[in-house]
Amino acid sequence: MELSWSPQKGSIAMQAILAKRGRTRLVQLFSVLVVAALVSLGAIAEEVEQQTPSEEVDKEVPVTLASILDSKPNPKDYQKRTHCISKIAIRDHEVLSKRHIVFTMRGEGRPKVLVQFGRHCFGLHRKALINLESRGSSRLCVGDYVRTEVFEFGRRTWGPRCTIPDFEPITDYQLELLRDALQTGRVE
Repeated sequence: MELSWSPQKGSIAMQAILAKRGRTRLVQLFSVLVVAALVSLGAIAEEVEQQTPSEEVDKEVPVTLASILDSKPNPKDYQKRTHCISKIAIRDHEVLSKRHIVFTMRGEGRPKVLVQFGRHCFGLHRKALINLESRGSSRLCVGDYVRTEVFEFGRRTWGPRCTIPDFEPITDYQLELLRDALQTGRVE
C-alpha cells in the first residue's frame, strides 16, 4: 500500500477530521448544557419541596382518639350514596331505632340500604308500621317521606311525615355493628 500525499487529498481528509472534532465538541458542549439544566431543575425542585408542606409531615402527627373525633370525615372514605331506590325492589324493611330504617332489596346478595334521619322520627319504633310516600313515581327518592301508624284517641292514623335525607348502602357487617351500638347506647 502506497501512501501519497496530495494537497487536495490532504485538505479534504483534514477537513473531515476537523469537522468530526467540531461535531464531537458540539456534542460535548450540548451534553454539558443539558446536565447543567437538569442540575438546576433539581435544585429548584428541592426548594419548592422545602417551601410547601409535604404529606410526610402530616403523617408524623400522632393520631389520638380526640383528634379523630374532632376531625371532619373525608367524603371519599364513604360509599356512594344513592338518590333513589325502586319501591318494587324493596324486599323487606327493619326499623332499628327512632332514627334508623334498613331496607333489604331484592337481587343478588340482597343489598341493604340505610336511611338515617337527622332527628327522631315521631312514632318510629321497632314494631312500627310504616308508609312510604313518594312524589308520584314507583321510586322512593331523597326528599320523599316515611310516616308511621299512630294510635290516637282509639283510632289509627298516620303520624307526621319524616323526610328521607339520603340512602346509604350498608353491608351486613356494618349493620351488625350498628345494631350493637344501638343496643349498648353508643348510638341513639
